[in-house]
Amino acid sequence: MTDETKAPKIVPPEPHRRADLGRATARAIAGAIPVAGSAATELVNMLPDPTADRRKQWERDVSDGVNDLSGRVSKIDERTGARQVTITGGAAAAATHMVKSCPDGLAQQWSSIEDLMQAYPDLSRDELLDGLGDLENYGLVKSIDFIGSPPRYQLEEGAYVAFDPAVMGWDPKEDARTLAREALATRDTVNVATLDEKLGWPRRRLNPALRIVVGFVGEGRVSHTIQPDYVTRHFAPNNAERAALRAFSS
Repeated sequence: MTDETKAPKIVPPEPHRRADLGRATARAIAGAIPVAGSAATELVNMLPDPTADRRKQWERDVSDGVNDLSGRVSKIDERTGARQVTITGGAAAAATHMVKSCPDGLAQQWSSIEDLMQAYPDLSRDELLDGLGDLENYGLVKSIDFIGSPPRYQLEEGAYVAFDPAVMGWDPKEDARTLAREALATRDTVNVATLDEKLGWPRRRLNPALRIVVGFVGEGRVSHTIQPDYVTRHFAPNNAERAALRAFSS
């Protein structure tokens, strides 16, 4: 893995009404999102007026910031014949709402089309459904439905990497580097609750970063205790995995 330019935090607009806030953020992440390409560039540190010329540059910068979707290049290329994903309209609105509504970063929160219609009254049901379909097609959202009941929608884990820098103001990749350095400070089994207390991040921020770090560790060295707080409670990287984490975090 290569080092990337560290992005400053993005300050989202202050909410005046729910629809205004959602639409402003949705517009910010709208546009072509490359699945592969150059390393991430710096993001600007504030949201411009949606009508200003600077919005276009902001959208391009945000697009450059989601290159971690590169693992899906072949699948997207097969489905679309192109190496770019375009997130606009209902897709941008749905992604924004689901990312902001998630309480803990565990990708377990479900949303309905009714939730989205209430949050975005200026978008039609069909626009939102089409947007959810696009997000699901690109591996950012999954759905579940049964005969006689409406479908529900849930974020895929990669959505946090794609959208958190713009929507939440923090970058899971950079946070994962910090978390990895803290984890490497001990040779013992890593206690996530101890890391949580030391870093003092909200769990909505901690868990997407923790998921990246735990991805370096083999299945048998990651605790799968059922609990509601963390991606895992404990993990114990072996020597080779510690080397990989050192390279990632440096």
